[in-house]
Amino acid sequence: MLSRINRLKKRKEFNYVYKKGEVIYAPSFIMHYVKTYRNYAQIGISVSKQVGNSVVRSRAKRIVSEAVRAILPRMAVKNYVITPRPNIVDKKSTDIENELLFVLKKNGLLKG
Repeated sequence: MLSRINRLKKRKEFNYVYKKGEVIYAPSFIMHYVKTYRNYAQIGISVSKQVGNSVVRSRAKRIVSEAVRAILPRMAVKNYVITPRPNIVDKKSTDIENELLFVLKKNGLLKG
């Protein structure tokens, strides 16, 4: 699970990222990101009902959360909102982690 400080929690924060941020499309998720004034990255995970019932949506959130937690120290300091796609439930967190690293590297969102 992501630490409390690294989570977006309020609807206002999510809406700001959606409205002002840029979008990256990947096979398993959609990622919005925007600059932040803080010294650390914050992540929000939003799963729509199209992914499945509540059990499946919770599994999708856990998979994405675990993948992000593993690479969070390497991510650029921005606010991110990740929206999993329905095909994510068939994948493991390591697969999502590799896909996330590829997308971040391709778009210059990794530190160093």
